Amino acid sequence: MVLYKEDWSDFKSAIVHTSTKNKSFVRYAMLLKAMGIANHSFCLTLINPELEHIDPRSKDLTVEQIAMIIKEAKENPWYIFREIIKLPPSGGSEAIDLEANRGNIALFWLFFNHVTSLLIQPRQTGKSVSTDTLMVALMYILTISTDAHLLTKDDSLRVRNVKRIKEIVEQLPFYLKLKTKSDTNNTEKITVNRL
Repeated sequence: MVLYKEDWSDFKSAIVHTSTKNKSFVRYAMLLKAMGIANHSFCLTLINPELEHIDPRSKDLTVEQIAMIIKEAKENPWYIFREIIKLPPSGGSEAIDLEANRGNIALFWLFFNHVTSLLIQPRQTGKSVSTDTLMVALMYILTISTDAHLLTKDDSLRVRNVKRIKEIVEQLPFYLKLKTKSDTNNTEKITVNRL
């Protein structure tokens, strides 16, 4: 995973994915660059350049392309957040991209650097969605044999939180939907027994 500028040297073929369809990540990287931050393109990492113009949601993916996408996602959470995660539509019928902003990119970067953080953002700017997105990435792609716990202020918030996570999971490409009938699926617990 690329977190620091020197991490690029670990992935010799990696490119900066400026051609991504999720332009919010490009805007975010350009904001960092305008602020003079040398490590401004980490969130645009694409380890396998063969995936540059492949849509992970295409109905025409080959088995080999699906394998490359899964491998990229396992090694590169930025790819998950930028290319794979879609949020349920708030209006209309089309799912929407996760929008990169200072709050969610900071949350992800700090999490993967093992820094305990507290996310404070104005209302309706996506702090819950950021955490839910991170949980989906962890539960369905990045980890195996892992328990994750989310604390909420009360039962009603827990129910809403679990509902949001399930809605994000429903937007995943078919080959990442790993739940079976044996998985727990209620308002308190979500399991992915295959992992």
